[in-house]
Amino acid sequence: MSENKQNALLAAKQKLGSGLMSTLDYISEINDYHKRLFDYPDFLYGTDVESISITPNGVIIRSLEHGIAMYMDAVDLHATPYALLGLGGYEANETAFLKSVFNDGDLFLDIGANLGWYSLVLGKHSPGGSIYAFEPVPGTVSRLEKNISLNQLNNVQALCLGLFNKEDELAFLVADDVSGATSLKMTGQERGAMPIREVLCTTSTLDNVCKQRGLVPTVMKIDVEGAELMVIEGALDTLKQRPIILMELLRKWSLVFGYHPNDVFALLASFGYRAWVFSSEHTGLLEPCHAVTDDTVQTNFVFMHPDRHSEVIARWQSGDDGR
Repeated sequence: MSENKQNALLAAKQKLGSGLMSTLDYISEINDYHKRLFDYPDFLYGTDVESISITPNGVIIRSLEHGIAMYMDAVDLHATPYALLGLGGYEANETAFLKSVFNDGDLFLDIGANLGWYSLVLGKHSPGGSIYAFEPVPGTVSRLEKNISLNQLNNVQALCLGLFNKEDELAFLVADDVSGATSLKMTGQERGAMPIREVLCTTSTLDNVCKQRGLVPTVMKIDVEGAELMVIEGALDTLKQRPIILMELLRKWSLVFGYHPNDVFALLASFGYRAWVFSSEHTGLLEPCHAVTDDTVQTNFVFMHPDRHSEVIARWQSGDDGR
């Protein structure tokens, strides 16, 4: 059932059924809507969108390159499925990189999973790998679980938990039409048109979760809308295992939390990590990044240990990313 309050197609169908509209008028009215479907083949040509499926259970968009599907939401208009549909792809470099370093037998932690793009892609890519997707807000986790079920992925587990530098019950600020901006502080929720509300969520540290569950991650993605430093502060034991880390760091959001992205660089450097960014000029190429400056345009950073990950570094610095 559509989430729209006013469904013109259903309204016309009800008028027909009640005798308030003739069959001819009904067909004419609904065909005005059906004709719009034929705008999409040309719009989708050459993109990563394989199909849009309209089913009684919802609208589903499928990625051509990665073979995964996601439900679209009538409210959450800034979510990944809309980016995939509107832009023709989603974080291509980042997705290709994670696929290239995640294999069967590995463990991926998706911290700030939202609706699960990376978890779904890697779960499909490496059925023998294990994935834990962390998201604090129960409503978002429910939608994440629907996407996991839709793709029939037994190796992906959603955890309703926020990762921070302490165990607590904290109020997250949520706007339903920009679920990806959910944060402990105002970090873009006002981009939406819906009211911002507080949702009390459980938080823990990554070290505690890994210890309790016996997890040794190979790869991690951290995108928590400004609280990235706090996640790292709660992962000091986990960092000793030297997992590869893909992390979003925005100066404007870290400022709201009282730090600079270079504070993350410094903390990770104390564990031997160095940072790279995806080249803005050459697809599939990583370039060293020693610090975030006012001239830095990238917001996604890859952190690796030069000795532990030397083969990956050499491959991605040469542009031989395996795609």
